[in-house]
Order: sequence, then structure tokens, then C-alpha cells
Amino acid sequence: MILTTALVLSALPLAFAQAGQAPYKRDIACTTKSIRKSWTDLTKGEKQNYIDADLCLMSLPPKSGIKGATSRWDELQYAHAAQARYVHNVGAFLPFHRYFVTVHEHLLRTECDYNGPLPYWDEPLDVGNITRSSLFTGEPSFGGNGVGSDNCIADGPFANITLHFKEDLNTTDYCIARSLNDFAFSGAARTNVDACLKHDTFVDAWRCLEGNPHNAGHGGVLGTMINILLSPGDPVFYLHHGYLDRLWWEWQSRNLSMRLTDVAGSNTPEFTFPPGGFPGNGTGPPFGGFPGGNGTGPPFGGFPGGNGTGPPFGGFPGGNGTGPPFGGGGGFVMPAPDKAFEDHFNDGGNVTTLSHTLWSAGIMENVTIADVMNGEEGFVCADYLL
Repeated sequence: MILTTALVLSALPLAFAQAGQAPYKRDIACTTKSIRKSWTDLTKGEKQNYIDADLCLMSLPPKSGIKGATSRWDELQYAHAAQARYVHNVGAFLPFHRYFVTVHEHLLRTECDYNGPLPYWDEPLDVGNITRSSLFTGEPSFGGNGVGSDNCIADGPFANITLHFKEDLNTTDYCIARSLNDFAFSGAARTNVDACLKHDTFVDAWRCLEGNPHNAGHGGVLGTMINILLSPGDPVFYLHHGYLDRLWWEWQSRNLSMRLTDVAGSNTPEFTFPPGGFPGNGTGPPFGGFPGGNGTGPPFGGFPGGNGTGPPFGGFPGGNGTGPPFGGGGGFVMPAPDKAFEDHFNDGGNVTTLSHTLWSAGIMENVTIADVMNGEEGFVCADYLL
């Protein structure tokens, strides 16, 4: 197991108690809503301004006191990696990522002068031809596929960006990696999305959205994006989770009076991360029979070979700077359980409630799930243009 307890404990007094540098606070009055738009609907100038703002965060020095961080971008990646166990396959999955996307947006606007729409990736449009997506081709874009044994992206504005945090929260230098894969991306099909939106309860909708739609975005990009802890290193992460947040808001809006308070689930993962890697039959969690739900063959139906050998994925392309994806050929290894996190959820037990604390390692103030349930008010303050 990767041991992160000591590192996380050292961060908790800073973040949960809000000691040290005071984090930014969002205007909870929500006087001016930010606009959420598909990347394809942005003008060329808006696209360039957004990319420039992300590059700005990658160049700004850290401010939150996180050991090892060299930039604001590093701090965002750390905030996700340090609590990965508690924001995936748990009731807080959708609320946390709505909060996290908003934290990223706030930094873009307050520190990098970005004033355009917040883009999301309308993923069903690119099913079957991910390499031709406007996200990865044309000018401007996020750059294309990875090359070489490490699958480092070789073109575009992020080709020479160096990431730093590893799964154990120590640091090393590595690139943003991608290995675009249509088979893995097939779970993003609109039929799968529509199936999720038909569910009546939060628990069923969350589990469905965290299945095919969520995992298709990560799996279709691969490289850095497939690493559950480190995926925010690739700026595509925020457009992917902006899209998932839009889907959750679309589900909420179909019965808003009821669904603004509908949250449930557990605060610890609903399955155990096995020390030898993910289950091989592709059924159930973590990826709901990813992609497409058929769960045939080796994990995820068997990915093409790369520089990894053996399980998982039968030789899955690597390139995240810490060996093949998921910690090496033996499978993905999550951080060990950490009581320091569990004691600060404020739910009074293991069931996720509206009082649940959402944390960003001191980058912004802690909020509760209740603070982000209405995406068009309060902390989030967005117009999703449904």
C-alpha cells in the first residue's frame, strides 16, 4: 500500500482548521453567474484565453503551503491526489468534483484574469473518433496524442509542461501523457448518458454517472488521465468533470425541488481496492463494466499493448512518470485509509449527508455538500445553459 498518512496528517491542520494562509472565499451572494459552455461552442479567442489561463496557473508560484508544490497547478493536483480514496466510489463523488471544478475556475478568474465561459467537453460528440476531437486537434487545442515509450504529448501548448506529484505525494518530474483510445471512450455514448439521467434517486444516478460516462472520459484519454489520483495534471480533466457536473445538474433539474437535497452513499469506497489490482471480470465497481458495460475478457475488455506488461490491462500504455498506470504491472494501488480525513467529514457516521465537508487543501475555503447542491446559486454560481 502507498502510505500517505503522515503527509496527509501534516496537511490537515492547515486545511481543515484553515490555519496558515487564508484561502480565497467565493462570493456566495452569486450576483453574477459564470457561463458553462461546450468547448465546441467557444470562439477561437475564447479557447485561446482559456488555455492561456491554465498555462498561467502552471506558472504561478504555490500559495497554500503544500510541501513539494512548485505551482498553483501542482497544488490542485495534490488536493485531488491526497484524498482520492474519499472522493471516488463514495457519496461525495459528484459534489466534490463540482466543488473542485469551481475551485479551479476561481483560480482562473482571480489569479489569471480569465473572464470567459467555463468550457466542458461534450463527449458523446466524439465517440468513435476521439483523435479528431476539437479538444485535441486544430488551433487552439490541448494538443494531441502521446508519443514514445512514455506517451508524452508532443504538440500543443502543454507539450513541455512538467508535473511533479506522485501517488505517494512525494515528487518527481514527469510529462503529461495521453494514449487516445476509441474503445475505452465508447462508454461515453449518449445512450449510456440517457440511461443515467432516467434514474430516480441520487444513489442510482451517481453510481451510473461514475460508471460509463465518468470512466469513458478518463479511459478514452488514458495516460495521466487514467490515474485516479493524478489525473488533474492533464488540463482535459477539468473539461471532463465540467461535463459530468453538467450531467448531474441536468439530472437535478428534472425534479429540482426534490433533488437539491437528495444525497446519500457512504464516505468510504463501496468496494475494496485489491492489493493485486482491479478485478479481472469487468463487472461492478470500480468502472461498472467499463467500457459499454459488457465486462468481457480481461479488465475493460483488454486494452492494446504499450510499455506496460502483465496486468492490469494486458499491457496498458504507461507514461504518468511513476511506472505503468495504476502503480505498475501488479495493478493500481490506492492510498491506505486515513482516519484524519474520516474524522473531518462532519456527517456523524459513514453515510454521506448535506453536512459533509469538501476540502481543497487550503486553496479555497472548505464548504459543505449543501453549499454546492444548487449549481446555479451560492458557491458554484453557474449558468449551465441547459
